[in-house]
Amino acid sequence: MSKSLLRAFRLFILFFIPVYSGAQTTNTYTTSTTWTVPATVTTIAIKVYGGAGGTGGQDCGSGCTNAAAGPTGYVYANFNVTPGDVVGIYPGGKGGNGSNNVTGTGGGTGGTDTYASANYNGGNGGNAGSSGASGGGGGGGAASVVTINSVIKIVAGGAGGGGGMANQANSGYAGSSSTSSNGVNNGGNGTTPGGDGGGGGGGGGGQFASAGGGVHAAGGENAGNGGFLGSNSVSGASTVITNGNISWTSTGQIEITFTSTLPVTWLNFTAIPQNKSVVLNWSTSTEQNTKDYTLQRSTNASIWTDIGMVNAAGNSTTVQHYSFTDQRPSGGINYYRILQRDIDNGFKYSKVIVVNMDAAISLFRLYPNPVLNKSAIINLAEPAIAVVYNTDGTKLLEKQFSAGAHLFSLLKLPAGTYYLKVKDVGTLFVIQ
Repeated sequence: MSKSLLRAFRLFILFFIPVYSGAQTTNTYTTSTTWTVPATVTTIAIKVYGGAGGTGGQDCGSGCTNAAAGPTGYVYANFNVTPGDVVGIYPGGKGGNGSNNVTGTGGGTGGTDTYASANYNGGNGGNAGSSGASGGGGGGGAASVVTINSVIKIVAGGAGGGGGMANQANSGYAGSSSTSSNGVNNGGNGTTPGGDGGGGGGGGGGQFASAGGGVHAAGGENAGNGGFLGSNSVSGASTVITNGNISWTSTGQIEITFTSTLPVTWLNFTAIPQNKSVVLNWSTSTEQNTKDYTLQRSTNASIWTDIGMVNAAGNSTTVQHYSFTDQRPSGGINYYRILQRDIDNGFKYSKVIVVNMDAAISLFRLYPNPVLNKSAIINLAEPAIAVVYNTDGTKLLEKQFSAGAHLFSLLKLPAGTYYLKVKDVGTLFVIQ
């Protein structure tokens, strides 16, 4: 096939848009919001991290490090959903760090629950003792909560805060990976020791708020124990992949992953000059929640004008054929594209195809049309190859002609509609 024919073939016949298998998207949230399940989505994967705890304060100069917070709750599960379901997203706040070298104060503030009930806050860290400078306990992290249609589906517990130091290197204990309910909604405060000692770490918020750390003997003083991890819960999941804890140092986080099937699988889109008009044909193999197709034309491929609208099938798993005739194309080059809209007002553009009306008028003429007795006259302005295709884009006939009028035999073709292309110009014709 010559270069000109190949170019024309691409412009007018094949304009093929590949089949779409779907696009995977992951949304990540660190602040509270809601998310509505989009059309075509029926399954979502949710990862939920509870809020991190604060570190314990110290009272030993550069010879030690602050006691670390414990791990945070982590849940990873899949859920079956319906388009339009509303997912509530409530990441838990991070607990505050315990202060260094303080007396009678310095406990870190517990992380704040962003769920409306405020039942999943982290506990405050215990204050340092009143007899001398020590470290305050770190605040527990708040739980992260996910709801679907206002029903709680996941709670990922907050981390327990680190215990405060006494006047001894590394005497404060890190937050615990174990859960221990203290029977109240908020995480427990770390126990404030008597004398010169560090505060206990705050408990993490969770399905059941976790206990704050107490104190333990450390070189004649009391240092803080780390707080406990808040407990998780998960219900209504189709699959629970993980329900445990994970090392985490940030505000709670929620990730939602989903695969959205694109609404239209395009097969082809053609623009064919026909006398002084242009016939636009396109077809799809599948459609989901499609609303309509708006035809657009441009003379510069930059500024577009709506020229018509065709209603879409809505939902279909069989081939759908569409057609629209542009009765007033501009002289010279015309660009065409289709704006496809969904029922939920999402939209996508087709690719762009080109028609040269000046070339279509001057290059050749086929008559009569409809063709009678399977024989027509083709009149060409210059030597060229005439190619006949069926409406599926399959080449059926090819013949070289010199300039001028010639008898064009179509005896081998049955009655029907065909497409004749000469160089970059084409026209529809009918054999009766």
